[in-house]
Amino acid sequence: MARILIGWELGSGSGHTVKLIDIAAELRRRGHDPVLAVQQTSVIPPGYEVWQAPLWPALLATRGRTLATNPSTYGDIFVALGLMEQGAVSGLLRAWDAIVAAVRPDVVIAEFAPALLMAARGRVPVLAIGSGFGLPPATLATFPSLTGAPPVHDEVGVLAHLNRELAAVGREALAALPAIFRADRTLVQTFRELDPYRLWRAEGEHSSPHITSLAAIVDRQGEELFIYLNGQRSSLEGLLGGAVDSGLKVRLHDPRMAEADIATLERAGITFERRPVPFARIAERSRLIVSHGGLGMASAALCAGLPHVVLPFDIEKRMTAASLVEIGLGLRAEYAGLDRAAAAALLADAFADDALARRAIAAAPGFRARATPPSDRATADAVETLLTA
Repeated sequence: MARILIGWELGSGSGHTVKLIDIAAELRRRGHDPVLAVQQTSVIPPGYEVWQAPLWPALLATRGRTLATNPSTYGDIFVALGLMEQGAVSGLLRAWDAIVAAVRPDVVIAEFAPALLMAARGRVPVLAIGSGFGLPPATLATFPSLTGAPPVHDEVGVLAHLNRELAAVGREALAALPAIFRADRTLVQTFRELDPYRLWRAEGEHSSPHITSLAAIVDRQGEELFIYLNGQRSSLEGLLGGAVDSGLKVRLHDPRMAEADIATLERAGITFERRPVPFARIAERSRLIVSHGGLGMASAALCAGLPHVVLPFDIEKRMTAASLVEIGLGLRAEYAGLDRAAAAALLADAFADDALARRAIAAAPGFRARATPPSDRATADAVETLLTA
């Protein structure tokens, strides 16, 4: 039996937590002892050893900050997270060092955990897992722009500051900022088409994304529009008013919506689901889905042949939306400027778009073939390979 430390730092969606719980369960089934050090400890079920992961400065609500400029590169994202604050990175590494010393793992799994990668490197075998966005290629000389705009921050200066922080805790300097993501083994758990760094990766570097269960490919008989929101947007009048006006049969899930708002939507004819809906049921009943563009939902929809309208709220979701549009299997809209009439027209037109539906169904078998082995099994296999290396 091996001790496996599973660490998670960045990202806030349920996709991270569900994936890590599935990986921990698979490792336990194989006789290993998984220990979780995670950003959100409350989501881990009883029965596991749990630690609070060290938090980047930007994740502390009492130290919230407003960005003067939207980030363009991953270097900009690190600055927004607080990398340039004196003592921030060295403090994160010291905290991870203490956890690693207490847990004494045989292997570390880092899921969207760049500080853990830097802390564990060279001390414990490290497996990096995550989405294409969350795992930029560690071999890049610099981070490319994700928006087409130039970097907001000079990467040379950011790297120099990071190396001073690394020196403060006895770590070797990095030759380039993307080397933050270097690991003994990496699993990019994303369909290549949805990876914003696909142009910089070699063939074969991608593994299956995390999909809770594969739904059957749709038969175009679904009668509903399914809308999944995650409480990240406060201004939904245009979208939801348009859903009401579209004339479609609409089903909605938003785990953070207030009961008063739910009652208003139900009176307007929208069916509200208070609990998460299994994707198989969504695919069975729906002809179109609308979401913010989380990778799990997008991947499950591709495997089921279900067309997707994405309303992204951050840079990662915008990249996913752009990829779906590029391959002709989804549409993208922005909350800004999406009034009630525009939303109603968008949803009605997308629902009736037979060409989009046919393309999605035709592409589904190819995605399903790349969705195995499931990400929890692939991760456990990679861990066992490191254990025997």
